[in-house]
Amino acid sequence: MVTSSPSSGVFARTIYSPLGFTKAYNFWLWFIFGGALVGFALARLMYLDFSRNFCPSDGPSQSGNSAAPGECYYYLNFYRYKIGILLHLAGVLPASLLAVVQFTPFIRRRWIQFHRIIGYISLLLYTFGLVGALMIARHAFGGGLDVQSAVGILGIGVTICFIISYINIKRLQIEQHRAWMLRGWFYAGAIITSRIITIITVQIISSQDYYAVWTCAKIAATISDSSNLISSYPACASFVDGTNTKQVSAVAATFGVGDTANVGAVLNVSFGMALWLSIAMHAVGVEVYLHLTPREAQRLRLVSYQRQLEAGMRNPGSAGLTADRLGDAEKWVPELARKDSEGTLDARPSVEPTLLVETK
Repeated sequence: MVTSSPSSGVFARTIYSPLGFTKAYNFWLWFIFGGALVGFALARLMYLDFSRNFCPSDGPSQSGNSAAPGECYYYLNFYRYKIGILLHLAGVLPASLLAVVQFTPFIRRRWIQFHRIIGYISLLLYTFGLVGALMIARHAFGGGLDVQSAVGILGIGVTICFIISYINIKRLQIEQHRAWMLRGWFYAGAIITSRIITIITVQIISSQDYYAVWTCAKIAATISDSSNLISSYPACASFVDGTNTKQVSAVAATFGVGDTANVGAVLNVSFGMALWLSIAMHAVGVEVYLHLTPREAQRLRLVSYQRQLEAGMRNPGSAGLTADRLGDAEKWVPELARKDSEGTLDARPSVEPTLLVETK
């Protein structure tokens, strides 16, 4: 049997202990998921320079590594969509960076006032970002009903999680605050996973005869040489003649074959499915984590009990939105040692001695 040496355990603790982590697995989860969120946000901060890095106005920009091909047509020609994307980027990017700070134990325990201020700021920024996302959902990644519904469910779902979390922390129900804040940010992180799934999907469906329907105006603004519009998209002949400004054409969803519009089409076809799948994966994943960490939830509930008791709240330990108040769960009592069915004690060493209660 292979076992880790004591020196390796000591070395690991020297890495995560200064950040306030007491368990290695919590540190690695924070490092992996928090690192992904930080990396995703930092890589896109340059897009806040909208006219230079996201949608340059001096020519077709859709072939660059910024907005999805075709989207800049709306951002550059319709002012409300430009405001929406700017609100979205300026809100969610810094909010994501602050969220990782919020989940660092050292910050929460040592600088509680800083933790509260940053929490309010991140929620405010997220709200701005959500408003922007809803403004652009009609044309983001094709703006299909699959995309619009996924953006709506994700945005509203995260908001509900944050509201419940806020209510619980105002009631000093810390373990519920933790659970719902984890849910909210983990749901929000689905947008990163959706990008990975989209990349994989693009490679799979590129040769399977998928099509997207675009307006000819959008196609003309996206392809690098608009003189090829008629030869590549014959349905746009009336658009070029100026007789039908709302003319549409089918665009093949291919990657590596065709023009920039084809790349945009394959992203449009893939993104809605990828986002829905990501939401499902993250929803299941966060519930698995919460169910695998009941001792941490119990520890925080005991802390909640103490603080609610000191604050003179009714139902200490259950003053927030808990299952025993709102549902049919058994009433929670602050027991740290209890008798099992054989009459022996089931000790729980992680609880503070002052809260040891034996139920009769």
